[in-house]
Parts: sequence; C-alpha cells; structure tokens
Amino acid sequence: MTILQDREKQVFSSGILRLVGYGLLLMATLDILFLIIPPQLMNPVWEFETTGTIIERIPVTLISIVLIYYGEKSDRAPIERLLLKVLSWLSLAAAIFLLLVIPLNISNGFRIYQQQNAQFNAQFVRQKDTIQQYKEQLKSATSHQEITNILQQQSKQRITIPSSVNTQKLKTDILANLQKNQDTISSQANSFKAQKRTLILKQCLKWNFGALIASVLFFIIWKSTGWARIQVNLDLDE
Repeated sequence: MTILQDREKQVFSSGILRLVGYGLLLMATLDILFLIIPPQLMNPVWEFETTGTIIERIPVTLISIVLIYYGEKSDRAPIERLLLKVLSWLSLAAAIFLLLVIPLNISNGFRIYQQQNAQFNAQFVRQKDTIQQYKEQLKSATSHQEITNILQQQSKQRITIPSSVNTQKLKTDILANLQKNQDTISSQANSFKAQKRTLILKQCLKWNFGALIASVLFFIIWKSTGWARIQVNLDLDE
C-alpha cells in the first residue's frame, strides 16, 4: 500500500511540474509572437532590440522545457509523446537559430552605430556651422553700428551698446566665447558618440553571449531527449 501511495504521489508531482512547464512554454510562445508581430525586417534597430529581448526571455523557455521533460517517458499519453518529439526537434531548431542570431546582431549593431553617427555628425555640424557664420560676420564687422546690428540679428531683439563701451574688445570677447562653444560642442560630440558606441557594444556582447549559452543548452536538451524521438518512432512501427 505504501509503494502504491508513493507511486501515486510521484505521478501527481510530475504531472504538476509538467503542467507548469506547458503553461510557461505557452506564455513564452505568446510573448515572442507579440514581439515579432508585425515584423519590421531590414530595420536594424527593430531586429537588434527584438532579438535581444527574445534572448533575455529564453530562461523561461528553458525552464519550461526542463519541467515538461521531467520524468522522461513515464505516464505519457500518446499525443504527449508526439509533442515531446516535436519539442525535441524544436530545441535543435532553436539552437541553430540562436547561433545565426550572433552574426546578425553584430551586423545590426554596426549599422545602428553608423546611422547614429551620421545623425549626430549632421546635428553637430549644423551647430558648429551656425557659430562659424556668426564668427565670420563679427570678424568682418568694423564699426560700432555693424557690431550692434549683428548682435541684434542673433539675439532677435533690440540691443543698444553704449558709446562708452569698447566695441573692439567686446567683439574679441564674443569671438573667444564662440570659439569656446565650438570646442565644447566638439568635445560633447566625441563624448556622446563614445557613450553610444560603448552602450551598443555592451548590448551586443551581452546578447551574443546569451545567445551562445542558450544555443548550447538547447542543443544539450535536443541531444538528451533522443529517447523522445526514438520512442515515437518505435510506437509508430508497432
């Protein structure tokens, strides 16, 4: 009687674990479907972020598969045995897919970095060109009135410079400040691009290592579940 009770308890425990596994796998599948629909293929940002998000959620999928295969082939319905075979082959497909994701992530990361660099360069060039035009106008101005007009044009409001003010010194001070602003913009641009480059590199390394580890684990699952594939074939032969 004790042996029978232990057997029933074991069947109940494995059934609960498998049920939780199926539930987690279904939730993970729905999550991935909502991520990839609608697809935006050839969009490096979408591909990079989507594959990264999928890789970060793979641990749930791995846990669900381990729970589903708990107890191997004992107390399995015929339909479940077929499902286990399909799941085994899907594990191999996932392992191959994750390996292919690695070069795709590297390519997309490089493309994103180039696109962001082009946008940042265009933005900073416009700012520097505006300051440079302002400097050229000031350099060409010689009279008190010309300097006043340029300052009014830039500030878009009426400016009155007292006659007691040394306009040449004022002009020199303004040019020095404009040069300082140009240098600051260049420094900020280099710092900003370096930060973006580091961020993309860190994300790429994190997701690629995650994809590699997950690929190895999926392959181990496929190799370790050969009994599921063979068992179905034997059942069909019988």
